[in-house]
Amino acid sequence: MRDTLLAFANEYDTEMDSLGSNDDELRSIHHPLVFLFLGDKTEEALRQIRKLNGNQWNNSDGVVYLHVGTKPVESDDNLYSWTLPALSDDKKTVRSQTHKQFYNDEAKLLELNVLLRRMNNRIAEFGRMYSSLQRLNIAVVTQLDDPCNVLLPELTVLARTIFGEQFRSVMIDLYGLLEEKQVGETYAFSSSLGVSFLREVDLYQDRAYKFQGMLQVTGEGIRMPVQYGPAPLFDMVYLLSSKDERGLFADSGMRGSCEIVCSLNLLKNRMTPEQSDPQHGIYNHQQFRQNMMPPDGDSRFFVSAGLSKVKRPNQPIALTVLYHWYRTVIERQREQGKVDRKDLIELLELDTQRSDQAIRSLMEEPAKALDGMYGLLYHSISPGQWKSMNYREAETALFGNNARAFFDTNVARRVEASLLQRDFGRQLERRFQERVIENPLYGVVSGYSWTSEELDANSVMPELRKQMKEADALVEQCRMDLELRYEEQIDLQSTERGSLWSRLTNQVPMKNVVKTVLDDIYSIKLDMLYYQAKRRLLELYIQKLEELHASMKHYVERLQQLEKRLRDASRSSISYTSDYLGRNINEYYEYVVNKIVAELEERRGPHFYWEERCVGNVSQLLIQGEEQLLQKLMESVRQYVFIHPLFQQSFENELLQRANVVTSYDNRAVLSKEELFRDLYATLESEAAVRADVYRSTHRHRYEEKYMFGDFQSEFIQYAFAVDRGSRTYKLGCVHEKKSSGIEKLNIMGGFRLDDFMYYRNGKLYYDTYVENGFQFHRIEEQNMKPE
Repeated sequence: MRDTLLAFANEYDTEMDSLGSNDDELRSIHHPLVFLFLGDKTEEALRQIRKLNGNQWNNSDGVVYLHVGTKPVESDDNLYSWTLPALSDDKKTVRSQTHKQFYNDEAKLLELNVLLRRMNNRIAEFGRMYSSLQRLNIAVVTQLDDPCNVLLPELTVLARTIFGEQFRSVMIDLYGLLEEKQVGETYAFSSSLGVSFLREVDLYQDRAYKFQGMLQVTGEGIRMPVQYGPAPLFDMVYLLSSKDERGLFADSGMRGSCEIVCSLNLLKNRMTPEQSDPQHGIYNHQQFRQNMMPPDGDSRFFVSAGLSKVKRPNQPIALTVLYHWYRTVIERQREQGKVDRKDLIELLELDTQRSDQAIRSLMEEPAKALDGMYGLLYHSISPGQWKSMNYREAETALFGNNARAFFDTNVARRVEASLLQRDFGRQLERRFQERVIENPLYGVVSGYSWTSEELDANSVMPELRKQMKEADALVEQCRMDLELRYEEQIDLQSTERGSLWSRLTNQVPMKNVVKTVLDDIYSIKLDMLYYQAKRRLLELYIQKLEELHASMKHYVERLQQLEKRLRDASRSSISYTSDYLGRNINEYYEYVVNKIVAELEERRGPHFYWEERCVGNVSQLLIQGEEQLLQKLMESVRQYVFIHPLFQQSFENELLQRANVVTSYDNRAVLSKEELFRDLYATLESEAAVRADVYRSTHRHRYEEKYMFGDFQSEFIQYAFAVDRGSRTYKLGCVHEKKSSGIEKLNIMGGFRLDDFMYYRNGKLYYDTYVENGFQFHRIEEQNMKPE
């Protein structure tokens, strides 16, 4: 169930993130783009960047990806893989040997040449997806401590040469990823690899850098040179670490760096409207380069960036809405169960009239058997004897035990057998199943309440126990009447007069005495049998309802457990949200659900929940399993709740509505719009700290630009542009997007040198020591790079 809830929340989150941007031309890139991932350690970055681009860019299918490493990755339409031979096991020469093998393996070089030309053709095939084919952008992504990046200039220059045959301009950027958490015993060697790579990159970025190599290979085995320079190898070198300039490790880790890579490529290469508003502060790459580099001509400067994303907490919202929707459905079911007890008795046919009718139908045939008692053989007794007897004595004198045995056998036992044969308990269970459990208005929620013994419950049980108590009283009354009758003298006043001779002799016929004794005693016994049978029927009803109550308790507990799971999932998700972003999610969305429910009930009627197109029969779904019920609830939330305009608000408006819900006018704890925007602005700035721990954070050539990704016309963006207008020391721009689910901020800082980078400063000691111990970190012609 946890996975189901997580999938539901993620689906809503994805849907809301894409809302408003599916047809937004601003989310398309302008020029063709190639990503080159160099080294085995970039495989995870490849997967994440490719997925991010696919979700965010409308023309992402035209982006081409190449992975170079010792382990192949699975290729497809726009993903290519080229494998190097396995790396040397000798750590001392792993980088230099990798470089040497690259030049010596002519077959692999030919394979690489063919592959790059196939990629060139693939870009041309998808050229219609771009507005311009004059320029190609290449983003080289590598991890600083990956030995494979010793081949960086060879792969870069060869790609530039082959792609340059089709494009007039090829612009290449390098993205160096770094994981600074020192885990394991190889941290010193890893740092040395990273430092050696940074020293090489510093060399590549010199304005006098040149490269030449016999890297083009034809099918006939002919090699041709490729050359580059003098000029810096890369247009821009970005260093993105897991540690930011505050010295803190970012929670997002590698994913955060990948998001920055995607945002930087979008910023540099996005498709913009022909008429751009200058107020937006659109990114100008050449201006950024000029501003971060000093006029002395040195180009060995590096760039870093930081990205913060503050978005509507869609996952907690989805789970909270689902929780309150579920509570509403169950509460409406409880309300449906608030039926007048008299109507419940009628619904289940438990009224005393039906019970009496049922018992009468049982006793019709057995009661006729009483006529047979008049034919029983009896002993003659003289008038002198019976006149002094009471009814008990007369019955014994006349019949012994025969009359009692006859009644027990032919009347009482037949009634009992008929009662069991008719199986009134089973009949009640069938009625209960059809009229309660299978009725979507009632179900187990109402059925459980109707069979409860609690005094305040809307239950039929008190009425049945009342009826049984009345039957007990009548049985006891009959028993007392019978006992009194047994003690009475025989009364023949009501008997018919006999023959003339009988009247003259003053004698009563014996048959009249027998009839009087039987009628007076067994009419009371027959009444008592009637009430005993009714009591037994009520007992069967109560027993069956108790069984049903016990069986429904299991389902009601499952409903309660499901409510608890939904509540816990909602609270847990909210707890992971920032304080101000998670403010009043539960309270506000309870209000939202109640408002939507009121509108739905007014428009569709109070019973629309139980229609099959909405939730349907809760009990039947629960019997099939909680997952079935949960799926139906989630479908109905998507169909009836998420489509409401209250879920289409802008990020700022929704946040403000939540912040101020369930508060009074004079509540000083409520944040004003300005205070809320202030906190939001501060959070965006803090979390967008650049991903480079720089020693001289206020160094001489530090240059910054900051960009908001959002609707420029929104209140918050307007607030952000007004915060420090006139005094800011950085350029502030906005990447205008019609995306309403959140806001992003990208901070770019350039102008720091290698010596300013704390990773380089800390790792230089390891590098120098390893070099002194015979480690060869560079290609052969660069082994004379002396430690500084």
